[in-house]
Amino acid sequence: MQPDWTPPAAFWEMAEKGDAVRLQKPGWPPHDGYVDDKTPDGDIVWVVRVGERRLFHRADGYSLTVWR
Repeated sequence: MQPDWTPPAAFWEMAEKGDAVRLQKPGWPPHDGYVDDKTPDGDIVWVVRVGERRLFHRADGYSLTVWR
């Protein structure tokens, strides 16, 4: 995924359905995709990319960056 990125907002609460996001965790490669859904408190997001849908939880040590 290589869109023209604009400055990021690094807050889980700001992620909305359809947003392009990057999730990063120390020692792991980044995971880029689009928000498919999230919990009301923003602690859990489901991220999709071609052929894959994954759940990420803030407590697992991931940083989430929203690209708008």
